[in-house]
Amino acid sequence: MSRDEKERRVIDLYFNQGKTTREIIKELRVSPNYVSAILKKEEEKNNNNIVTNKQQQPSSPRAISAYELFSNGNNPLQVAIALRIRQSEADKYNREYWKLKGSDKLNTIHIETNGNIWSFWKLYQELIKKKGMSIEQVVNAVDIAINKLPYMESLYKQVEDEVNKLQYARQGLLNDIAALRYEISILDKIALSAEQDCKRKEQ
Repeated sequence: MSRDEKERRVIDLYFNQGKTTREIIKELRVSPNYVSAILKKEEEKNNNNIVTNKQQQPSSPRAISAYELFSNGNNPLQVAIALRIRQSEADKYNREYWKLKGSDKLNTIHIETNGNIWSFWKLYQELIKKKGMSIEQVVNAVDIAINKLPYMESLYKQVEDEVNKLQYARQGLLNDIAALRYEISILDKIALSAEQDCKRKEQ
């Protein structure tokens, strides 16, 4: 298969057949970066053509129905059931809906993460909705995790080492105290014995 044929195959599998990038990588035996680059290039091409072609290309009633359902908050599964279409077609209409809304960056994220955008959704659910953090706070938290976490981990390791040293020194001191107490007890016995000898001599 030539390079052009392989590129066309990637585009067809993703946009027409609704295959995920993971499935494409497995089927064509190519790298994730290769697939991501082709899809990104195709997305840019489609974005450039959408403005000039949107008045020339008649929209199908099914596509319009899908856009309406997506605009009402339905997910691809609900749209597929409502319109009695396949999952690949529902995903295709969903990506088109993103473009029409000017949210094609979502599609770019979808491509670059190999379709694994649930991590972003989990981040949104856990931090923004449940904990009430603002987007700026989440960005700062991520920035800290990326740039400052290695330093914090290094600092934690240093503190942990210092604590271990102090615990070792403490144990040594406890051992010394125990030894001194033993010596004191012996000296007490010697002193008591000497005192008793003195009393006997005085008598």
